[in-house]
This record gives sequence, C-alpha cells and structure tokens, in this order.
Amino acid sequence: MQLNQFDHIILLAHGSSDERWKIPFEQLLTRVTGEVSADKVSLAYMELCQPTVEEVLSTLSQDKANIAVFPLFFAQGRHLRKDVPEQLAHLNNEHRSLTLLDPIGHDPEVVAAMERAIVSKLA
Repeated sequence: MQLNQFDHIILLAHGSSDERWKIPFEQLLTRVTGEVSADKVSLAYMELCQPTVEEVLSTLSQDKANIAVFPLFFAQGRHLRKDVPEQLAHLNNEHRSLTLLDPIGHDPEVVAAMERAIVSKLA
C-alpha cells in the first residue's frame, strides 16, 4: 500500500511509562520527516505517553481529512483488533476519516530485514 493516498499519516506506537522508551520512535520520526514533509507524518502513542492520537488530530489543519494510522507494532494483537479500531471509530466524523493500516510488522520488507538481522547474529 502506498501511503501517499492519505493527507496525513499518524505513526502509532504503544507507549510506556518509561520516557526513555520513546527515544527510538522519536528518532524514527526525525529520520522519516527528513525524507518527507513533517506536515505529512506525526507520531502518537496508544497509551501511557503523549501525544495521543486525539492530541495529534487537534494540531492538524482541517485540510487533513483522509488520515491513516500506521501501527509501529510487530503483530496484530488485541489492541489492533479491538482497542484502536474502537478509538478511531469515535474519532471519525463527516470532516475527517481515519483508516487503520496493518501493523508495520506485516510488511514483507520489515520481516525480511528482521530475518537478515537475526541470521547475521547467528552466523
């Protein structure tokens, strides 16, 4: 799936009470916004951290109507099957549509990169 069909992408991480946990996600966002406009992508956390999806949405201009939420999760567990879809259903309205994408861990390129990293450590 090409993400350029959306007005804005929200990268969604789980969240943690440990502030240090956010560092790799913030670094990822910095690298991504170095390649694409910061106006095109944001980072939000599902719980325990800020900003939340709601907080990110409140900062976006009204012309950002077609938004994808791209989970930075390895697999699709309860949060992505139940909690996040319910949250997004409450946030969808006549002015804004949020689409939940498959987690990044389902991307074949990500799986191949992890496989290469694991095999290189075992070799």
